[in-house]
Amino acid sequence: MGYPHRSHERETPVLSKHFGDPAARTLQGWRERGGYVALEKALKMDPAEIQTIVKDSGLRGRGGAGFPTGVKWSFMKPDGKQHYLCCNADESEPGTFKDREIMRWTPHALVEGVALGAYAIYATVAYIYIRGEFTEPLEQVRAAVKEAYAAGILGENAMGSGKTVHVHVHQGAGAYICGEETALMNSLEGRRGNPRIKPPFPAVAGLFGQPTTINNVETLTAVPHILNNGAEWYKQFGRPDNPKSVGTKLFSVCGNAARPGNYEVPLGFNFGEFLWDLCGGAANGREIKAVIPGGSSVPFLTAEECRTAIMDYEGFVAAGSMLGSGGVIVFDDQQDMVRQIARLCRFYAHESCAQCSQCREGTAWTTKIMERISAGDGTVRDFDTLLSIADNMTGKTICVLSDSCATPVVSGLKKFRHEFEAKLKPTPGVVGYGSTATAAAAPRAASPTA
Repeated sequence: MGYPHRSHERETPVLSKHFGDPAARTLQGWRERGGYVALEKALKMDPAEIQTIVKDSGLRGRGGAGFPTGVKWSFMKPDGKQHYLCCNADESEPGTFKDREIMRWTPHALVEGVALGAYAIYATVAYIYIRGEFTEPLEQVRAAVKEAYAAGILGENAMGSGKTVHVHVHQGAGAYICGEETALMNSLEGRRGNPRIKPPFPAVAGLFGQPTTINNVETLTAVPHILNNGAEWYKQFGRPDNPKSVGTKLFSVCGNAARPGNYEVPLGFNFGEFLWDLCGGAANGREIKAVIPGGSSVPFLTAEECRTAIMDYEGFVAAGSMLGSGGVIVFDDQQDMVRQIARLCRFYAHESCAQCSQCREGTAWTTKIMERISAGDGTVRDFDTLLSIADNMTGKTICVLSDSCATPVVSGLKKFRHEFEAKLKPTPGVVGYGSTATAAAAPRAASPTA
């Protein structure tokens, strides 16, 4: 688990190896732990060669989408244009807090990864866009960048290589939508953080209209390890029968888990063993009812489904959910799932940029209906309305915030329909979506907990 607890013996700490080690925050401390060796090596290589190594390693974006990093980098060609690298440190997916710890404890690891990534895509300028609420991580990263400039690691003649690598740190205003890559670029340009319609894609016309690559904190921090140890070393982590998901991954665990925190394990780990062995199951001797395995925007898994799920991109899809950002939210058997889903809906309604009507209206109406059901004033017809709204919110907007609100509602109705039905206002004679008058008149569920 790393700081504040010792790592579990079944973890594989690569990125989290120095969590909780204050000496690793400084330039001297980071160099004593092998820092900046990969960057110095990379600056002597051709950028295309670095792209090939990262592509061969199989590293995929750790921010949620899972796009192959080396493939994304290979879109950037030496065309004489100003290129930009943007590091997305606007970590705001509910349940996800891994990037924050990377920046808090190993800020130079991120600076090295950003500088290396910028050079690999022919960019001389990179931005680290940090979420507004991340005050301590912001201070640590700013201090690391300052140290790196003072030591000649960054600048016009980075590490004496004759190559130029500038890294700027930008503090966002704390809007969830700015974690979407095109909204992030709008925000960096000083505009409202609304997502852009694609195409054009950032690799063609991104920040300031120039070719741009956006990578996540965890993704970029993994790159120096790959340069130091090689693509084959990285590929050893994962299932032998699944070459599409390799490497280690940080998982943030919160909610009703007995041992919450950040855990780093190889992709392909058994989710049941992860939850009950490493994380200790549910707190206070309770039973696990449900888990969101990849941040609040992915479908729920029941406890039974968790026991056999595999923790990689394909494994979670096969189980009926997604890897996402790796934010694991645990719900014990005391939790009122209707109330929990209503809380998620309120979050997405609040954070919608309101640019698309399906999102602006859909998140608001979904929240109102969910809160009505949670309060015991819903009817069985609300189920059909929720599913109809969700259908109109999914895949029909510029970004996926709308989808993220719809997903837990649809998933919740599928997995915990009995809890929805138990809360319905008694309406004898009314028969709706897959329900009965008897179910509609059933008593309410037990008192919810916070």
